[in-house]
Amino acid sequence: MFTGKSADRGSVGTKTGSKVWLWLLILLLAAAAAGGWWFFSQSQAEQQGEAPAYRYQLVERGSIISTLEGVGTVQPVNSYTVKALVTGDVLSAPFSEGDVIEAGQLLYQIDAGWAQNNYTLAQLNLAEAQADAAKLNVTAPADGQVVKIHCAVGDNVSVGTQLVYLRDREKMLLEAPFKTEEAQQLQAGQTAAVIVEKTGERLEGQILEVSPVEQVSAGALTHKVTISLSNPGGLQEGDWAQAEAGGFAGVRSGLLEYAYSEQVLAKSSGDVAEILVAEGDNVRAGQALVRLSDESVENELQRARLELENARAALEDYSIKSPIAGTVIEKKFNQGDTIDSNNNASEMAVIYDMSKLEFVMNVDELDIGLMQVGQPVQVVADALDGQEFTGRVSKISIKGSSSNGVTTYPITVTLDEFGALLPGMNINAEVVLQQAEDVLLVPMNAISRGNMLLVEGSNGEASDLPGYCWRQLELGLNDDYYVEVISGVREGEKIAVPNGSGS
Repeated sequence: MFTGKSADRGSVGTKTGSKVWLWLLILLLAAAAAGGWWFFSQSQAEQQGEAPAYRYQLVERGSIISTLEGVGTVQPVNSYTVKALVTGDVLSAPFSEGDVIEAGQLLYQIDAGWAQNNYTLAQLNLAEAQADAAKLNVTAPADGQVVKIHCAVGDNVSVGTQLVYLRDREKMLLEAPFKTEEAQQLQAGQTAAVIVEKTGERLEGQILEVSPVEQVSAGALTHKVTISLSNPGGLQEGDWAQAEAGGFAGVRSGLLEYAYSEQVLAKSSGDVAEILVAEGDNVRAGQALVRLSDESVENELQRARLELENARAALEDYSIKSPIAGTVIEKKFNQGDTIDSNNNASEMAVIYDMSKLEFVMNVDELDIGLMQVGQPVQVVADALDGQEFTGRVSKISIKGSSSNGVTTYPITVTLDEFGALLPGMNINAEVVLQQAEDVLLVPMNAISRGNMLLVEGSNGEASDLPGYCWRQLELGLNDDYYVEVISGVREGEKIAVPNGSGS
């Protein structure tokens, strides 16, 4: 019985163990079947041409450049549309389309007509006003000494009023009669002697003139001889003196007088504004003595100047010149045509300064803060296949425009070298915003919402991909394919990248 029970218990234990092993075998077979099905599905997908859901690669280091692309139309930096401001016939148009011209070069000469007459009349009016104004400035008619000033500041004077008495004390004159037969042997420039009666002093002089008029003096027929001499200092007007010349003596004495003495008179009415000399001053011919003021004369002078300036400006409008150096792109009028400044036909020519070209491109508000004047720009044009050009950002406008909730700002790019580029050509531009060297890079399409990345291992949030977890990253620069990883993953770690897009 013991053996039988033992056998019975042993029989029961054997059946229970068999059931456990059976279940284990079923589970193993199911797992194997599932794995086989996954590998079969992948194999079938590959056999049917379908790409796997992920590809796997290592995190590596590299360089990344963040760029901005845009489009624009090339234009000259400086251009000018020549317009007529006047109406008239074109007398000459000495240029042609395609000509390279200089700034200030004559393009059109329009018949000036009445404008020329107005300018000439304005010139005459100004000359007359200037002559009247010049009379307010009283000047010395000759060298001399100020003997007497007859006016004071504030005096109101009229034409002919005595203002200053001048005389020349350094030169004296003596008029002495010589007998006709003797005077006829004398001539201007000849040396003469003057004997001052009150001192007996004998001074040397020079004959200025021998009068051709005969007259009676001291009972004889005589001619008056005028002698000039320097005043040694003691001679005065009214002193008596004798004259000798050519070995002859005058028939009688004469009175010495100053070579020059004159009352300087006002040539215009007005108020004495300023006296510029003092009594006893020696002055030169043309030196200012007194300044008068007359508001009406001064206003007339100013009016005449303005009229001439306006007439000159109006006349210049009939000579149309190029304000810039450049190339003539279009010529709309020729010699013999009539222009009318009152309509759009007054546009006469178009000039481009082809020394520099530029274009404008719009930049999104998210990127405008990364733009700087001087940034290099790479340019290509569809019309010039295979050619690349370089430019620089020359202007960043802060006046944006909004459309569909997006604001853009225009930037201007000036081309350094533009080769065969022509105004009007469309271009594609690329601006380097930022770049980094030797940084961790992962494909852009590997990043999920919230900056998450599938990384091999379990150090992160669970994922549906066996052997991989979600890990959050801190990201930096990016281009169209890769993004810089600042933290969250290490070089050499294996990541899963969804297939279907990106590199």
